[in-house]
Amino acid sequence: MNKSAHLMSGLTVGIAVSKYIVPTVPYNDQIDGMVGIGAVLCGALLGSLLPDIDHRNSYIGRKLRITSFIISKTLGHRSIVHTPLVIFAFSSLLFYLAMQLTGIIHDVSLFFVIGASYGMFSHLFLDMLTRRGIPLLYPLTSKSFRIANFKGGGIGDNLAIYSCTILIILMLLNFKIPFL
Repeated sequence: MNKSAHLMSGLTVGIAVSKYIVPTVPYNDQIDGMVGIGAVLCGALLGSLLPDIDHRNSYIGRKLRITSFIISKTLGHRSIVHTPLVIFAFSSLLFYLAMQLTGIIHDVSLFFVIGASYGMFSHLFLDMLTRRGIPLLYPLTSKSFRIANFKGGGIGDNLAIYSCTILIILMLLNFKIPFL
């Protein structure tokens, strides 16, 4: 999938997390709702691009050239960085670090990390819609799994963008979405 599809997916999960999950998260109550929602959305948007740091020509790879080069050369594209286990471990580390902070920085960091975690998982979901898939069960197997067979940059990207747009509209209009 391309950058636009990943960003739209990140925005969609960011809105969903802000609407359905953030209200259940205990925090120090030192920030207002808009700051928390902004932190979640920023985290989700960054998280939706972050797994492609293993690809030097990706948007995030071009912004973090040295890190991307090292990860690309040592691990390759869509390897360990595109696995749920690594995303979960990285999210847990970020969550632990956010919990060490205090005051308003704690709250903003906590919401950012929650958004980033969901954004990274949205990235994996979209990549499972492509021909290449992702190594879903790594480290048990490095076999790639997919749930569709879309070519990157093709109709799959457009379907993802349009589907996310519809979901965002439904969430903002407070429609009852069965799976959210």
